[in-house]
Amino acid sequence: MAWPVLTDAASAVELIMCIACVLMGVSHIAQPQMWRDYFTALHAQGTNGVVTKTFALELWPALIIVALHQVWSGPGILLTIYGWLLLIKCIISVLVPQIGLRSLALAQKGDTSFIVAGAMLIAVGASAGLALWWH
Repeated sequence: MAWPVLTDAASAVELIMCIACVLMGVSHIAQPQMWRDYFTALHAQGTNGVVTKTFALELWPALIIVALHQVWSGPGILLTIYGWLLLIKCIISVLVPQIGLRSLALAQKGDTSFIVAGAMLIAVGASAGLALWWH
């Protein structure tokens, strides 16, 4: 199978998000303690932690997907839905930071949530990779 040729913005987003989501997903599964410590530290910062998480980690991928990847068929649809849900999460987090703080507090419940999140990120990344060959 040949490496896909990136001929449009949607394909570029799929490649970027395939790599990023799979890497983050594997990291969540292999190093849940690291992620738990990180999100616990963000939670300890209060609303400053919510701002950091939202603007440094989540908003940019959400905006890239929403702006450049409006694919509503085939395996790429999962990436599009993920982008819109992530954008909605960002909006809620900065408009109602107490909800964002509750999300950060979930880190203190243990490794299982990070392992599940990792599996979901891998699924999103895999669907983005599959979409590259689907075109």
